[in-house]
Amino acid sequence: MKIEDVNLGKVILNLLEEKGINKGQFADTLGIKRQNINRDVFEKMSLDTSLVSRISEVLDYNLFVLFVKGNQNDYSKKEVKARIIIEMGAEKQEKSATFIFGENKVELK
Repeated sequence: MKIEDVNLGKVILNLLEEKGINKGQFADTLGIKRQNINRDVFEKMSLDTSLVSRISEVLDYNLFVLFVKGNQNDYSKKEVKARIIIEMGAEKQEKSATFIFGENKVELK
C-alpha cells in the first residue's frame, strides 16, 4: 500500500484557523513555547505520534485518518448535501443545497 505524503503541519494550521483557535493558546495547551509553535508544529511535514495524538484531542479531529489510503484528499475538500425547509407562517419552501468544505472556506452550490 502506498500512502502519499501529507504536510501535517499545514493541515494542523488549517484546522486551527477553521476552529478559530489562537496559536498562542494552542501552544500553551500542548506545552510548547509560543515562540516555537511555528517551527515545532506548523512548519513540519511529520510529527511524533504522541504529539499528533495530543493535537488530535485538542482539535477534536483524528489526524491519523489522513494516513489511511483513500482518505488523503478528504481533508482538502468535502461535500455535504442538505435539504433546507423554510417555514414562515403558512408558507413553506424546500430547497436543496450543497456545501463544499475545504481550504479554509465554505462554498454553497
